[in-house]
Amino acid sequence: MSIAPPSADLLDQPALELMDLFGRMRSLADRHGFSGTLPAVWQCSDETQMIKKALFGYFFDCPVFNLGRVGALLDPSKVRPASEHGRDLVILGGSHLGAHEHNGIGVVQRVHGKMAHCCGKLLQVLDGYLRAYRRAEDLITLERRAGELVLDIPYKYLLPKAAGTTARIMLHLPALVSGEPLGESGHGHFFRLNPAFAARHAESLAGWPDTRTAIGNLLDAQTFSFRKLLDTGSRDPLTMLELSLFPHLPDAVSSPYPHRRIADLNTWCQFHQLAAYLTDLFNGSDRNIFVVAGLTLDQTIKHNTFIPQFGFKLLRGRALDTRYYGPREIAALLAEQSVYIPPQSFLEYAGIAPSTTNS
Repeated sequence: MSIAPPSADLLDQPALELMDLFGRMRSLADRHGFSGTLPAVWQCSDETQMIKKALFGYFFDCPVFNLGRVGALLDPSKVRPASEHGRDLVILGGSHLGAHEHNGIGVVQRVHGKMAHCCGKLLQVLDGYLRAYRRAEDLITLERRAGELVLDIPYKYLLPKAAGTTARIMLHLPALVSGEPLGESGHGHFFRLNPAFAARHAESLAGWPDTRTAIGNLLDAQTFSFRKLLDTGSRDPLTMLELSLFPHLPDAVSSPYPHRRIADLNTWCQFHQLAAYLTDLFNGSDRNIFVVAGLTLDQTIKHNTFIPQFGFKLLRGRALDTRYYGPREIAALLAEQSVYIPPQSFLEYAGIAPSTTNS
């Protein structure tokens, strides 16, 4: 049985300002004796992430190595070269999202002055599935017949169809309905509700109107999956993201905040891929590795905050002692650290201003 991603509520931890986050990460690295430390990131190539990347390097006094691709897709092939450029590694990564949300989609004001979707690549993955879901939640209806709530499911969701190049919803009928159809409607069949489904949504169903009403967000992730033909051998970043996220897309589209949910799910998927790769690569190597993964909230194209959600710590290459941190644990670990303050200005670090440290 595969592990399930954490709930949206659990992942919604307090956000940190970048100077606070990086200062605490640097303190932890210093406390554990990291040396020759190379900072590395896996993140989207969006312009909103560039100042964050530069500041991360500033705190570790070294320019940052890139482990990612558009959409915060991890490129594991870059981890080994990174390990040859430094001794120990401190890695930051994860998805990003416009901090302002409109209809469940994150947006940010771009340099041209217009509001735009952010992260656009993750929205591309989400879009077709979200449209298929929203169509289904409008077309599948509930109504009272002879005092009993019944479900009216159109034929298009009852008749099996082969997978194609567009996303299609496949209902898990046993999770939605009980028994055989009660009869035909004008465009489908009526069914009694599955008792477990009715119990799960008892509060919403208690006040359900007598007239036919769209099921809406009661169509939850337990009641359907998606079907679509995907090229499992593709190296296209969009397809690779889609393949990674495909099992979790019902969870994303049925969320009140689908863009944020898919961003969190992507971070979760990519983090565990990276952690497994690091464990295999550095076991027995006497190297130190610290990873913080989470959601970057783009307040503007220049200003980000960061929600730590996952952590990984491997000290002196001892894989058996590897520590994984969930959302609450990584927040607590970072809170225990003091905030390191770099001894030089950013311009001095970049080598474009005279040093004042000896004056």
